[in-house]
Order: sequence, then C-alpha cells, then structure tokens
Amino acid sequence: MYENEKRDGSEDASSAGFDDLNIEKELGKRIGEADGGSIAVETDRDIDDIPNPKNLAEAEDELNYLKNALKSLKREYEDSNSNYLKSLADMENLRKRMNREKEESLKYSNEKLLRDLLPVLDFLDLAIGHSAYYLEQDSSGNLKTFVDGVKLAYGEFVKILKNYGAEVIETSGKNFDANFHEAVEIVEDSGRQDGKIIEEKRKGYVFKDRLLRPSMVSIAKSKDSH
Repeated sequence: MYENEKRDGSEDASSAGFDDLNIEKELGKRIGEADGGSIAVETDRDIDDIPNPKNLAEAEDELNYLKNALKSLKREYEDSNSNYLKSLADMENLRKRMNREKEESLKYSNEKLLRDLLPVLDFLDLAIGHSAYYLEQDSSGNLKTFVDGVKLAYGEFVKILKNYGAEVIETSGKNFDANFHEAVEIVEDSGRQDGKIIEEKRKGYVFKDRLLRPSMVSIAKSKDSH
C-alpha cells in the first residue's frame, strides 16, 4: 500500500511537470526571459494583497507586476528627487538674491539723503562764487571773515559727503562725457577741440558707483566743424 501511495505521489508530481528543483530552474529561466520584454500589468495594487502564486504562470505574472511596480516607484523617486533638487537650487538662488538686495540696500541707504543735501551745498558754492566782487568793495574786512567761515563750512560739508562715499565729478580740463556731464551750452571756439568742457555751471556728484547727478557744463564746438 505504501508503494502504491508512493507511486501515486510520484504520478502527481510528474503530472504537474516539475518538482521543487525544476520549479526553481524554470522560474529562473522565465525571469531571465521577462527581463527582455515588457508585459503591461496593473501597478496600483497593494503588494500585501498579492496572493502567493499557485503555479509558474501566476508567479510570472506577479513577477512582472512587481517589476513594473518597481519601475514606477523608481520613476516617482527620480521625479521627486529632481523636484527636491530644483527646490533646493531655487531656495539657494532666492537666498543669494535676498542677500544681494540687502547688501545693496545697506550700501546705498544714504543715497536719497545725500541727494537732498546737494541743493544746500549749491547755495554755499554760489555764495562763495559771488562773494569775490563784494570782497573787493569791503574795506572793513568783516565780509572776508564771514566768507572765510562759509568756505570752511563748505569744505567740511564736502568732506562729510566724501566720508559717506559721495564725491565731486571733476570737469576741469576734461572732455564731455554723457555718463557724467550734461551739456547746457555749446560755445563755438576755434581754439578748443570739440567736446572740451569750457565752464562748469553746476557741480555734479557720484555716490560710490552711482551717479547722484550730472555736472552741468558748457562745451566747445570748433567753428570749422560741420
């Protein structure tokens, strides 16, 4: 009887077509074949819900499902990682831009104040410029003392502006430069080259690397130029 049962069991195994060793070999062979092809399977199932395969065909289907699921997860990871790196780069660029804007804001924080003070400096400059005639008429010397005081105040004013980064634009002996000068008068002068600054009408100033206001000047134009 035992022999019959053994024989019956052998017949069952042979009718299935494979034993445990053959299953492992056949499954390995099919896994290798599956690597070269693409089988569309659902990839939205919960892996915990996947039943254990009952035969080689089910094992192959579930293997392909898991491979596609892995590919899908890999794509999702790559997309997420790419978005994460892009977000990091955007944040870093934003941080750098904000730092630049903060530094620039601090660097030029006094620009408006300095520009508003320039008319006061102009009045002092005009007062000194127009004092020469009256100094000649003054015999007491009192006016000279007053003018000297104004000149001293003007010099201190200019020094303070320079300490904050504002400086006078040089015009004496210079050629006209539209970046720093504004031509308010053109004078025909055969003795000077075209564009040579003849006279400064109002001083101009720069603040660090910015133009506070241009110098107003008169420039020469040769009579022979066309």
